[in-house]
Amino acid sequence: ASGGLSDSEIEKMVKDAEANAEADKKRREAVEAKNQAESLIHSSEKSLKDYGDKVSETDRKAIEDAIAALKTAVEASEPDAEDIKAKTNTLMEVS
Repeated sequence: ASGGLSDSEIEKMVKDAEANAEADKKRREAVEAKNQAESLIHSSEKSLKDYGDKVSETDRKAIEDAIAALKTAVEASEPDAEDIKAKTNTLMEVS
């Protein structure tokens, strides 16, 4: 009597692992994007605080809006890596 797994059980386990690998990859991308975004938010807020009086009101408002949009994306219950990356890029462009 064989105590091993059947071919179908092995195949199911491999498929489950592949499916989980994709989900893990997406989760990892979201975490990495979130970490980068949080760092940028922090540095942008600090720069705005330190040098905000040296930029125009229009630029200041654009930076504040970009920070707010990025914070919203980062704080989402299901953070979307692409959304966070796009808003990170926007903040980098305006600041």
